[in-house]
Amino acid sequence: MRGALWVRVVSTIVVAPIVVLLVWAGGPWLCVGLAGFYLLGAHEWSRICEEGGSIPVSWLNFFGGLPILYLGFSGHLTLLWPVLATLLAVNLVIPPFIGLSGGTVGMDLFGQVYIALPLAFLELLRAHGFLPAAVALFLVWGSDIGAYFIGSALGRHPLSPRLSPKKSWEGLIGGILFAGLIGVLLIPPWLHRDPLFGLGVGLAAGLLSSIGDLGESAIKRWANAKDSGRFMPGHGGLLDRIDSLLFALPALYYLLR
Repeated sequence: MRGALWVRVVSTIVVAPIVVLLVWAGGPWLCVGLAGFYLLGAHEWSRICEEGGSIPVSWLNFFGGLPILYLGFSGHLTLLWPVLATLLAVNLVIPPFIGLSGGTVGMDLFGQVYIALPLAFLELLRAHGFLPAAVALFLVWGSDIGAYFIGSALGRHPLSPRLSPKKSWEGLIGGILFAGLIGVLLIPPWLHRDPLFGLGVGLAAGLLSSIGDLGESAIKRWANAKDSGRFMPGHGGLLDRIDSLLFALPALYYLLR
């Protein structure tokens, strides 16, 4: 346990500052960095699909989500639905054209949106300043930290044994409360909002982060995969790290901008 915890801490110390630095730099630096994260996530997604019995179109997964990331960079959120419709059309045409079944369409398209959309909302939030984007990240990371440590120390009641045997109700509550505490500590001085607003946003971020985490656990359970990859030792793959952002970042964009 101590060895695993040490590996998690070290990998977090290495990766988290890089992400914060990219968010601080913003602009093309953030766009290129997130594109790199997307490509790594797309690679992991293709592997998960293969383990689950689906046949992914790997090159389509690699490039499919990049237009969504560009929307985040350009700020043209109004074009999101046309871009999603275009991606759906492309995903409907390509797999049958190269002899794959229709089941591949849904998995590939879902993966492209699943990975790219939260990253695009991080770009959109960064357009309103470094501090709102940083607060969003710290809320989600705080929820993950609280859930891990409270769950490890006090977890007695399984949250969903079928999806993730190690997650507990105690960890869920701990993660939500810890995110609420971070909201109270950071949002009033950094964003000049009321402490009660900070508490509400933090609690919401903690809950949405937990939902995203459980969602990715369901995907891995379908594929019978323990981790999405080995991007961060002690944590798993990139998708294991951005799962909490899936539902949290879009909501935080509208709350914190």
